[in-house]
Amino acid sequence: MLIIAWEVTAACNLACLYCRASASASPDEAELSTEEAEGFIDQVAPLRPMLIFSGGEPLLRPDIFHLADYARSRGIRVSLATNGTLLTPEAVERIKRAGIMRVSISLDGPGHEVHDASRGPGSFDLAAQGIGNLRGEVDFQINMTITKDNLDEVSATMDLAEELGAVAFHLFFLVPTGRGREEDLVTPEEQDAILRRVAEEGRRRKIEVKVTCAPQYGRVVREVLTEAERKEIMGSACLAGTAFVFVSRTGDVSPCGYLPIVAGNVREESFPEIWENSPVFLDLRRRELLGRCGRCSYRRVCGGCRARAYAATGDYLESDPLCSYGGE
Repeated sequence: MLIIAWEVTAACNLACLYCRASASASPDEAELSTEEAEGFIDQVAPLRPMLIFSGGEPLLRPDIFHLADYARSRGIRVSLATNGTLLTPEAVERIKRAGIMRVSISLDGPGHEVHDASRGPGSFDLAAQGIGNLRGEVDFQINMTITKDNLDEVSATMDLAEELGAVAFHLFFLVPTGRGREEDLVTPEEQDAILRRVAEEGRRRKIEVKVTCAPQYGRVVREVLTEAERKEIMGSACLAGTAFVFVSRTGDVSPCGYLPIVAGNVREESFPEIWENSPVFLDLRRRELLGRCGRCSYRRVCGGCRARAYAATGDYLESDPLCSYGGE
């Protein structure tokens, strides 16, 4: 299934330190209009994708529920990625009426200290209130982005996700793009240790546990788990340009939100044409990788993060610097 992450607006009520979108309080004047957004939905409908409304903060886009309802009417499954602070009872009711299947809320830790430090004072309490409003009404998952400041909080945040009633816990690793900084990255060894802990602990959890932006997880689960145990694990090679795509607020199409390479624009050509014929996507599907990633025996299982390779070298086919694997 194709997953489309759609950055519907640049507007956000927070100013997170590592925001991929470099979001601000105001929307981008060049954002797709309602009519253009409907046209984009019409373009992708035959592909039957999962469409994720993201931002910025998607709940700040005035027509967001109209667009969700329109997408659903075209047979598209819709989810919403939010910071959680605007999930009032009224907003949750509108989410239900619009047919949004799942909501993801970002938490940087199990309490105020780390979360508020990166997202702003009071943001944890507001997100917790929003989660409380969702509980029992709409399925939700917790997303956690790992940096050097919260790498020791993974287990506690998984505990919290279970306590709050989440159906899933998705773990992301910071990519230095937008406001993300290289100095906030964990080391390759720290990432590997986290992945091993998640592989061993995640299969015992009552909720779905998935790792994103760390395709090395595919290698790790093969190293630490039996074949039978691996069946319960959600992890795969980098999906950018193969089963995942990002569409910006202005219609630019990229392999993922962390890889700022433009493959085309839906204002200028149809999404299916871009998806099927862009040289960028064809490159990624061939997987003719360079350096250590190209020589690695786990190339098909992992393949490295193409966004992180681009951030480090300027070439999305180069090696992922956040890898501790010594073999080839």
